[in-house]
Amino acid sequence: MKKIITLLSLAAFAVGFSQNFTPNQYPKGVYETYEDFRTKTPTSNPSLSAAMTEDQIAYRFNNLDDKGKKLKKAFAISDGENVYLHVVNLIKKFNSEDKGQGYDGGIYYLKAENKGGYLFVRDYFTSNSAAIWGGIIAAAAARRTKGVIYEEEKESFNLFRNMEEFKTFMQVNHPSVVLDLEKGKGDAKLDEGEIEAKNLALIKSA
Repeated sequence: MKKIITLLSLAAFAVGFSQNFTPNQYPKGVYETYEDFRTKTPTSNPSLSAAMTEDQIAYRFNNLDDKGKKLKKAFAISDGENVYLHVVNLIKKFNSEDKGQGYDGGIYYLKAENKGGYLFVRDYFTSNSAAIWGGIIAAAAARRTKGVIYEEEKESFNLFRNMEEFKTFMQVNHPSVVLDLEKGKGDAKLDEGEIEAKNLALIKSA
């Protein structure tokens, strides 16, 4: 509820502000801190391996200038074509209402995409409270991708914890968008993160 009230009270700030994330806004290199990322100023530009992934969600990099060791701590990476955000460092930047999210574990980066002008990533975030109160079965049932956007004007990462929260965000900030929240069926079935990405992409055409 607190987050919904915050969305409503800050809606006026969205009027007149237009962001349009593109990877080329971030020069190639490693961004060690959020401040480096915020100012679009890479800390260094080592020789990195190509992005490695098995599921098109979690990506990893090796630093070829450091004996091929895995890059583990940087807030973000730009390989000149795409931008990737460190999952743990991203979670640390969630606002207070979005704290308490677990993830699959390990060290990896999430690939950023432009969805309706927003920098958008998604991952299998799970509420820690689901695991605490419901155990492993409840946590597994709650496992689904959830979307996160970077609201540059607020310098804030906004996690959509559920579809109702996403719906409120869109109604407040982009009321002209006709939402399509259908999940689909069978092989075409979408999870929450995919539905959010699909609807955010409608912003530019609304």
